[in-house]
Amino acid sequence: MSKRSKNHHYVPKVLQRQFLAEGEQVWYSERGEDGRYCAPYLKNIEKTFFIRNYYTVSDGNELSDIVERVFYGRIDNYLGQVIPQITNFLIEGIVPTFENEPLNALRRVVIEMAKRTPDFTEKYDEEVIGLEVVSATLAALPDDPDNEERQEMLAALKDPAKLKAIGRTVRVRATIDPSDKIDSVLKEFSVRWSVSSTRHSYILSSRMAYRIGNGGSNGLSNPNSEVWMPVSPKAALVLVRDPNNSIPLKSVDYPDHIRQVNEFAARNSNQIASHSRKLIESITGKKADLGKSPP
Repeated sequence: MSKRSKNHHYVPKVLQRQFLAEGEQVWYSERGEDGRYCAPYLKNIEKTFFIRNYYTVSDGNELSDIVERVFYGRIDNYLGQVIPQITNFLIEGIVPTFENEPLNALRRVVIEMAKRTPDFTEKYDEEVIGLEVVSATLAALPDDPDNEERQEMLAALKDPAKLKAIGRTVRVRATIDPSDKIDSVLKEFSVRWSVSSTRHSYILSSRMAYRIGNGGSNGLSNPNSEVWMPVSPKAALVLVRDPNNSIPLKSVDYPDHIRQVNEFAARNSNQIASHSRKLIESITGKKADLGKSPP
């Protein structure tokens, strides 16, 4: 049996590599306890946008990396194949197009990217969820001291780590659970490309794929909502409703709007990164820490 994976990147390295500054490093900043972004510094992508055991689930009495290895592994492999092709096409002036099942797959991947990050699930306390699950299980079990499952649940009540593992499993399973409702709504969205033709660039954020409401709710049910996912500093994939095909497949974004998109991403995320020191300094409002050694 292979060793279980423990370092789980919620922003895949294949996407981070599009935003490299030097070698395998990006200019990186994250929020501190005061809610403010720290001074940006260079950091290797092996140590950015990841949490140990973030997708680990319980499989009986064992811990499993099946979600990280299989579910998100397939998504990351897909992105590793598709994103370089997309960026190369756009650089060459070719507009990437997707139809039928490739289009469905791309739309589903974008939504999975939006759901997979801690920014999406931060309101859920895994230990509290675990406590609720264990309490509900105990309430449904017979009051029999010889019942093994009951004894296991009673022991779990006294073990915060066990409660957290149970809650984490619930959170991970719920996140990847397919939704017919979302799949139905996604069919209304078309893929468009927004590109920068100036020195202005998009940042990468822990939110990764974010919903913009354009004055209304950012829920997918809002007919004016859009989903933005930068795929490189100079290009973003945009899911938008366009039933009359009135929006060009590729649009040149203007600097003020790129700034608005970046500020929205930073405001709704807890970590950001960029290929550009100047850009991330501008977004955080802090000069880069040039003496900080990457952890």
